[in-house]
Amino acid sequence: MENVLIAYSKYDTQVGYVQGMNFVVGALLYHCSEEVAFWLFVPLVEDFEIRDVYLPGLPGLYRHTRIIEALISKHFTSLSAHLVILLNSH
Repeated sequence: MENVLIAYSKYDTQVGYVQGMNFVVGALLYHCSEEVAFWLFVPLVEDFEIRDVYLPGLPGLYRHTRIIEALISKHFTSLSAHLVILLNSH
């Protein structure tokens, strides 16, 4: 895992290594070699907007959170209402 994460941090120096990448890479390594895991991780990060989650300030994390909230609100209205009540009670 360390080799894949070091390779990625050198591949994308703007992002480097960010805590949490190890969970994704670990799941990949469970199924393939380090080289394949690296080349699977790169398009995951670049093509599915995961890179934004790892950027300073976590802009992608906040955007993805808003998307998930909107989808829950649209498709699971009872759950959404329940979560709103829980959040407002704390």
